[in-house]
Amino acid sequence: MGIASILGLITIGLLTYLGAVRKKPAGVEFYAGCLSTILLVLLLELTTQGLISHVPQWAQPWLAFVAYLATCFVILKTLDLLFIEDYLVEKRGKYIPRMLRLIFLLVGVTLAGLVLLRAVLEMDPLTLIALPTIATAVVGFALKDVIARLASGIQLGRMIHVGDWVTLMDKEGVVTDIAFDYITIRTRAYDYIMLPNDAVSQSAITNHSRPEPLCARAIHVEANYAQPPMQVNKILMQSALAVPGVVATPAPISFVEEFKESGISYKLKFFFHDYEGRERIEGAVRAYVWYAFQRNGIEIPYPQRVVHMTQAPDLTALRAIELTGIEEQFRAIDFLAILDEEALHSLAEQAQKRVYLPGEQVVREGEPGEELFVVMEGEAAVVIKTGDQTTPVAALKKGQFFGEMSLLTGAPRSATVQAKSQLTVTVIGKDAMSQVISRTPGLAEQFGTILTTRQSALAATRETADRASKLRSVAEDGKSLTAKILQFFRRSGN
Repeated sequence: MGIASILGLITIGLLTYLGAVRKKPAGVEFYAGCLSTILLVLLLELTTQGLISHVPQWAQPWLAFVAYLATCFVILKTLDLLFIEDYLVEKRGKYIPRMLRLIFLLVGVTLAGLVLLRAVLEMDPLTLIALPTIATAVVGFALKDVIARLASGIQLGRMIHVGDWVTLMDKEGVVTDIAFDYITIRTRAYDYIMLPNDAVSQSAITNHSRPEPLCARAIHVEANYAQPPMQVNKILMQSALAVPGVVATPAPISFVEEFKESGISYKLKFFFHDYEGRERIEGAVRAYVWYAFQRNGIEIPYPQRVVHMTQAPDLTALRAIELTGIEEQFRAIDFLAILDEEALHSLAEQAQKRVYLPGEQVVREGEPGEELFVVMEGEAAVVIKTGDQTTPVAALKKGQFFGEMSLLTGAPRSATVQAKSQLTVTVIGKDAMSQVISRTPGLAEQFGTILTTRQSALAATRETADRASKLRSVAEDGKSLTAKILQFFRRSGN
């Protein structure tokens, strides 16, 4: 067996081994090199054995040189794939730029070529190195841009990785490829832009993903002068925290920015990790702020114009239909069903409509309250704290209610209620209920009896003993609870 046959078997063996060991393809250049090597080695073997006589005598050494050099390329490429890419990059997590791997391959092939010049062609490699000065200058001048991009690419590879969101040369996008001469980014419009490495290295580079993927955005909101700034700041920060994607640490920041003619300008700053989705998150924060302002009676100033209408719409019929629907839902509530039509109508007229977005808290466990909530549309989740854990205990749907103990006794909220979807609720306040109780003697006693039964049943459904004990302490006998109701509303009347 000749040396050419041995080289062919080595190439086929490496190709087979790589196909069995690696999970992903080796690349087009490797398979092309293997195929070329096998063909060259086969041609060399046939020529050496005298089976092909058409190859001139002078060309046979050059054929051997090319075949051996191709075999060296296959061996070096195999080392690059197995050691550098599979072991160092994939297994050890080392970042090695593609340019360095290419340099390694080129240097290895060059050294192998110099050795083969003397061994196969019997040529002195120094004669090839000693080129004329002019030729060397011309080649150097022609390759100066390539060398500059190569050096810049190595430097950029330490600062920018594939998958990073960057701003390069006033172009923003995610890095999809870092080559030895160009960086490719994909913009938000899914346009692919190739930027020369040397030009990028000389411009301002902003990496939005490193050293950590934390991003900050700020929005400006105006509110009328009627609302205390501290209250508005609190509502703004709570609205930002309710948006999925906004992190709690660092916490959102809100402060008064400027006093304007139409109102007070606030700046709300919040933080998140998803830089690609920053516009979506910012839009959600604005939406949550609007809903929160609507619930709390905060007006957003806007230019006022006088509009003269020839005929005003009649809203009486629409209001009557709305009140009828509210009264029907109130009748479905056990302790409100004992009220007469006049009392139900009075509560419906004074009831407020509020809308909550998914994730927003309607009431918070342990906080004081004086309102009852009836679910009109959507769904809400009821959760309680058991130690350091938060446990869901119920789901509230259309027609169900919560907050009756706070409405009638002023007791702290026994659980947290959070909107699971867009939630519309009707709210009955203490003032409205006080008017009904004052007109109906003995109503407090009936409320006390009904609520005692409800609280006892609720306590029985709690899973933990400490939670059941807490609720049983609230569920007192009818007389004690009646006394609390009367004392609560008597105190409000004074």
